[in-house]
Amino acid sequence: MPSILIVEDHDYMALVLTRLLHRKGRMDVAGVAHSAEEALELLPATVDLVLVDISLPEMNGIDLVVEIKKKYPDLPCLMLSGHHALHYVKQSLAVGANGYVSKQNTEAIIEGIQHVLQGETYLSQEVKSLYEDDYSSK
Repeated sequence: MPSILIVEDHDYMALVLTRLLHRKGRMDVAGVAHSAEEALELLPATVDLVLVDISLPEMNGIDLVVEIKKKYPDLPCLMLSGHHALHYVKQSLAVGANGYVSKQNTEAIIEGIQHVLQGETYLSQEVKSLYEDDYSSK
């Protein structure tokens, strides 16, 4: 059973994600961090993937991925966001995130984790549409 660290500053969303991963994803939640700093403190624990909210207090999720990749270069990170802006997606992938999913798409969260754990890069359909729109506008 994959072990996931959730980094989410909103208590309710963290609870929803925990239940989603347990029930639908059959995954173990190793812990929940409410800030980037807390996530970095928890990370010596063995986890298979870090699910990172892009909007965090003080240090944002993109900067957190930078720090994670410095210390644990092989640890997969999947970005989770309510922001549907291509620049966030591009920045996340540029710093080493292994994918980007929308908070609103629970199926994509589970699917994204599964794909990233298999060594793939994953973008939810909403994110793929951003790339397609950007490409078609050029």
